[in-house]
Amino acid sequence: MDEEPRRHLLVVAPQCASMRHLTRLGEAASALHAALVDPDTGDCAPGLPDGRSLIVDERLTSNWIRTLIGEAISHAEDRGASLVLALLGHGFVPGSTHTLYLMGADSVEDAPERAVNVGELLAAAANRPGIPGVLGIVDTCHAAGATPPGQDLTGGAGNGRSRLAVLMSASLTQQAVDLSFSRALTGLIRKGVPGAGPLLGADDVQRALRGSVVGQDVTVFQHDGDPFATGRLWVTRNAQDRGADPGGLLGRLAHEDLTEAFGALSAAVPAPHVPHDVPSALDALKALGCLPPSPARDRAREAVLFALTALRTVGFLRGWIGGELTTARLRQALRALLASEHRALSSPLPEFTDVAILDRLAFDHSVTRSNGKPSVAEFVVRLALASGKDLASSELHAWARSVDAQQELNDAVAKVLGDREDQQLRLAVGLDSSLTGGWPETVSAWLLRDGELLERQDFDCPTVDRAGAEAAVEEAAVWAEDHAEALGLRLRWLDIAVPSGVLLEWRPEEAGRGLRFGVQYDVVLHWSRRLAPDPLLRRIQGAVNERWEEIAACTGVPVDWLDASETSERPPLQGKLRDGMYRRAIGLTHHAGLDDQLMEILLSYTPVLLWPQGAEGFPVDRHHCLEPQWLTMPEGLGRAYQRRWRGEYAGHLADLRAVWDDRAWLRFCRLVRTTVPPVQNTIEETS
Repeated sequence: MDEEPRRHLLVVAPQCASMRHLTRLGEAASALHAALVDPDTGDCAPGLPDGRSLIVDERLTSNWIRTLIGEAISHAEDRGASLVLALLGHGFVPGSTHTLYLMGADSVEDAPERAVNVGELLAAAANRPGIPGVLGIVDTCHAAGATPPGQDLTGGAGNGRSRLAVLMSASLTQQAVDLSFSRALTGLIRKGVPGAGPLLGADDVQRALRGSVVGQDVTVFQHDGDPFATGRLWVTRNAQDRGADPGGLLGRLAHEDLTEAFGALSAAVPAPHVPHDVPSALDALKALGCLPPSPARDRAREAVLFALTALRTVGFLRGWIGGELTTARLRQALRALLASEHRALSSPLPEFTDVAILDRLAFDHSVTRSNGKPSVAEFVVRLALASGKDLASSELHAWARSVDAQQELNDAVAKVLGDREDQQLRLAVGLDSSLTGGWPETVSAWLLRDGELLERQDFDCPTVDRAGAEAAVEEAAVWAEDHAEALGLRLRWLDIAVPSGVLLEWRPEEAGRGLRFGVQYDVVLHWSRRLAPDPLLRRIQGAVNERWEEIAACTGVPVDWLDASETSERPPLQGKLRDGMYRRAIGLTHHAGLDDQLMEILLSYTPVLLWPQGAEGFPVDRHHCLEPQWLTMPEGLGRAYQRRWRGEYAGHLADLRAVWDDRAWLRFCRLVRTTVPPVQNTIEETS
């Protein structure tokens, strides 16, 4: 007997008697259903025990809808199948709440008792131990209200070991028009996305649909709390996946670009085969040289040259760096390159491998450049330095000649060595002397060179308030600049450690006479309690160090987002933290209700904390802005602030604040604790 299909589907599309008739509802639901049950795309089996998976009926009452979904949940659990649940129709969010209700035939607006709580049912499905994962697709007005409250997942029946992804047609305040999201999603499933890999997740679909559903912000929510799960929740197989050889040296962008370029060659002349390695690429160049001149031939030749750059670079790195080629060093080199070029990846990497990185650098270069060789050369140089290789090596220069990048290599070496000098000095400033956790009377300053303590001095604050602290930091910066000038080095980094009582009211990057600190320096905000921890903080510091390493090793955006309902009651929140929950960075979606006690609790357990600057908060439909920027953090956050100050578009990233206590800062805090007697500021553990 064939194995039971692992994905069950239920599409529910009710009309509502009290609302406008949705003339395209049946058409949209049927088309989406057909795409999701197609073995080549959605590959779903019927979600109900009687073999049905599409329910479109004008008589569907709210109770009937709840019953159908309950049956689908139980059926999926019985079969050990994931559940895809698509809900199309009218929806409302009552009053000032954030909860979406799907309207059945008997529903009326703003009457929750006569409608279906979507988030509640999604959470109930995700929390069933026998269901590996749940994918929700919601096409209603105010669809983002389908996001379940965080505590329903982290504290539900599955004790947080649940997996849920929800694709929603509109933000909380938007109307959904004419089922346009469902129709666009169906088209995307049928067409596929070039270069996105064999399976499209909710984030892939969101990126591909962004801007195509006019007047609606397609929104995604994802929760993955199962540490033993393999693979990710997916929406559909990618119809445009070319099945790149996982063991090959070319990535997906190369395969897509080459296939498209060679497919555009005239059918009137024999076209060369699409290359897959160095010999076939060289053969393709010869064959292309024999074709009549045309824009298509030139485009194909360009794609082959890009592929040769990627192929030869991967082969060179594996041979030259060999055993020193690690994921951590690849990540470090790529991160340094992106920071140097002040850019972000257009989309997250599928994995941190040499093939994936060189594929992106060779084929996804800046529009101001004709090719990706400058980025490739700089990446190679930064990786070589991280691996302890000699930049004057004959092998390195032989590689540059093989990809015709001698000038780019020379430029990269000069740039990287210059950057290395600029990175040597850091000024760390601590507002850690206050016994009350507020503005201090003195500011501590440390000047570091290559992570080692060079000089230390305290500076008095003229007044015990913001102005006094800013004046003391200004004096510390002048002191550090004098030392930098004497050393012939540039001071680029300003680390500022701030107590909990000051974090929410001060933006140190905006301070500074003459120039903002954030214009002159890369300003990074830290938590000052780590400089002088009490015994409790000292005991759990090892767990914070481990959490940083987990964050640093993640390929996506490792943030657990908490809303106001999850942080308003402090003892339960601290209980979850003590139990080891929220093992990644923590992000807050709300601004109202934030206080120094909450910051103190969260920062005791996480080295990275994000929170919104404005009263509007940071809702789920803004979270995607972190995807291309995460590798550039925390510098990328400062760049976003700079763009906003200049009146340029900065996106939602500039709406965030962040404490960023990375490995280097945690090491510095240990240095301070072991070399300088700390000012003890014992704060009782919140019970």
